[in-house]
Amino acid sequence: MKALGISIEGSTAIFSGLEKSAEGIFEVSDKLKKVKLKDHLDDKEVQSVYEIIHAYLDRNNFDVIAIIKRGTKGTFAASPISFKIEGLIQMYKDIEVDFVAPPTLRAYFKKNENTFTPQFAYQKAANDLAFYMLEISND
Repeated sequence: MKALGISIEGSTAIFSGLEKSAEGIFEVSDKLKKVKLKDHLDDKEVQSVYEIIHAYLDRNNFDVIAIIKRGTKGTFAASPISFKIEGLIQMYKDIEVDFVAPPTLRAYFKKNENTFTPQFAYQKAANDLAFYMLEISND
């Protein structure tokens, strides 16, 4: 079972891919750890980010893809650019993208421990999501 957790912070999508097998949980090796949408008004930039993300998803054949849900209004609302990135990810046709609310993850990790440490500290939220998706799957 392979799971991809994605956290979107501002104009950057951060990825953490994990694979669970009988031997344990391992990082899905790939050079892409994060991608930034530098100019959301530039068509070529948006298309480039789309192609980078979808090529990554094609290369890794994930069984499940999930994004950490972000606030849509109020003081803690996410940036509009982050929703554009979210839409680019959701356009992936091969797998439905799930959304998980931060309170769901916090509740899970109060009772359970993530036994896999990501390669980079900035991947922690995405890694926690990927680990959660592996653990709740029926695989």
